[in-house]
Amino acid sequence: MKRNHVTILYSLLILILLVTACSPLKKPENSVDPSPKEDVPSPIHDKYKRGQNIPGKLYWAGSAEDKKVALTFDDGPEDHWTPKILAILKEKNVKATFFVIGKQAQAYPEMLQKIDAEGHVIGNHTLDHTSLITLDKQAIAKELEECSSIIHSITGKTPKLVRPPFGFHNENVDSVIYSKNQFIILWSVDTDDWKGFDSATVKDRVIPKMKNGYIVLQHDGVNPHLGGSVEALPVIIDELKKQGYSFVTIPELLELPPYEEKDFDRID
Repeated sequence: MKRNHVTILYSLLILILLVTACSPLKKPENSVDPSPKEDVPSPIHDKYKRGQNIPGKLYWAGSAEDKKVALTFDDGPEDHWTPKILAILKEKNVKATFFVIGKQAQAYPEMLQKIDAEGHVIGNHTLDHTSLITLDKQAIAKELEECSSIIHSITGKTPKLVRPPFGFHNENVDSVIYSKNQFIILWSVDTDDWKGFDSATVKDRVIPKMKNGYIVLQHDGVNPHLGGSVEALPVIIDELKKQGYSFVTIPELLELPPYEEKDFDRID
């Protein structure tokens, strides 16, 4: 009889162990599941956590999730290369971002107006292309504010996008730009077109290196050696379109506002 009791108890124990092993563990009410949920969208800044990006402050590229590319042109406007570039962009139905020098905008206001009127975005590239890392905070602010003031006087818009000359920036530069709630925009692919490369070289510096979200740097400033870059531009656009890339402005690429909402307070 005792042996039967032991057998029954042993069987019950085995049954309890089997039921426990097969039952899912109940999570505490306040527990967090660390496993990612693919069907839950990430916060907007998460997709810009890429390489050297500091989302909300500094960007060298857009999201790797999107097959997009942004063309950017520095050092203009002027009356030789800028109209040629604008004509190509118009023909190809592509919008770009122009980081302009204040003194160039002052010298060629109608060209700046044309850039704006044709739907391109205008960014701040300082008053006279001074390396900002050589200046103190007051001088840095003056370079940027005077450029913005000139752009605003011509277009009625004050840029929130800043590209420091040569891409050089330090703690002082960052501090001044961030204090104005503006954004530093660098680049992913540098054509080095200012060196006078021919069109084939410029093309080869872009197309094989292209990845989702990349920002391309070209120039439209006062430089007699940009012919190869301008000649390569339609080829680059056509080839990347064939690869499935779409062309967007920097604000579209990074989901940023291009301009200040309020009027800019000019410096006396």
